[in-house]
Amino acid sequence: MRSHRIYTLLVLSLVLVLAIAPSAGAAQTEVQKLQAQIKELQSASSKAGEAYSDAYWKLDATRVEIARVDAEVSEAEGRLSAVSARLNQRASEIYRAGGADYMAILLSSNDFDEMLQRLEYVQRIGQQDADIIAEVEELQVTLAARHAELEALHSTQAQDTAALKAEADRIDAELKSQQAQYDKLQKALAAALAAEKAKQKASSAVPGPNGMVFPVAGPCTYTDTWGAARSGGRTHKGTDIMAREGVPVVATLSGTVRTSQSSLGGKTIWLTADNGWAFYYAHLSDYKVTSGRVSAGQVIGYVGSTGNASASAPHLHFEIHPNGGAAVNPYPYLKKMQ
Repeated sequence: MRSHRIYTLLVLSLVLVLAIAPSAGAAQTEVQKLQAQIKELQSASSKAGEAYSDAYWKLDATRVEIARVDAEVSEAEGRLSAVSARLNQRASEIYRAGGADYMAILLSSNDFDEMLQRLEYVQRIGQQDADIIAEVEELQVTLAARHAELEALHSTQAQDTAALKAEADRIDAELKSQQAQYDKLQKALAAALAAEKAKQKASSAVPGPNGMVFPVAGPCTYTDTWGAARSGGRTHKGTDIMAREGVPVVATLSGTVRTSQSSLGGKTIWLTADNGWAFYYAHLSDYKVTSGRVSAGQVIGYVGSTGNASASAPHLHFEIHPNGGAAVNPYPYLKKMQ
């Protein structure tokens, strides 16, 4: 009898577990489903933006080459000007002196040794003149080659610009069509998370590892371009996240923000997180928050192309500075945040 009661209790317990399990796991399943859909959408955005990103970086590399050749042209022109001035001076001196009178040198010499010394001096001057002429000719050839290279690069730049414009139009249409779906999924995910964790306020930005939130709240694409060459001998110290103009930019961690503007970064934001890490946002089209406290996931600005960014390639230049120190490659962090 006792064993029968125990068996009955076990059966009832199992029934209760089976009855409760679906409701307990439903919210989690919904969250996982929505997160998978968002990830799939982000992956589609990334694939759609590969050609766009390639075109952007190809144009950027051409700009770097143009800057390099421009510097070489300026240097060659400066050297040619200096050497030409020396040559003109020597021509004037020879004209005023009436040329080298070898007979006068022979007759005015006191002895044979003095005559040889004078002839050697004249010959040395003649060799210096020949060297100057040779240097002028060499610089003219170099300058012509640099000008030809520069002309070819400008032609390449025009082609690259046209290719980027075509890819920009295509990716803009792709991202625009995905934005509505992205917003819808983020809303649904926020609601599912709120239902799962009622004590937490619903947020459209879902934190990743260590509480970090992906800085662009919309469809976007990016590649690992850390260390890429920049004009002026600089290298790329961040990740360019390509997105449509006006897409919200959010705080990666809670902390304080300050804004500034420059010809290089355009409208920028420095976010100093509570843990001491610093995050740099550049090329913004506008600010949402200009100073003070912000929370992780809070909108602080919008994607743009201010500063030295191309108007046909709006993006967020994003940097990470652990403990406020030197910049590190953001790409691995960004991949974990998504």
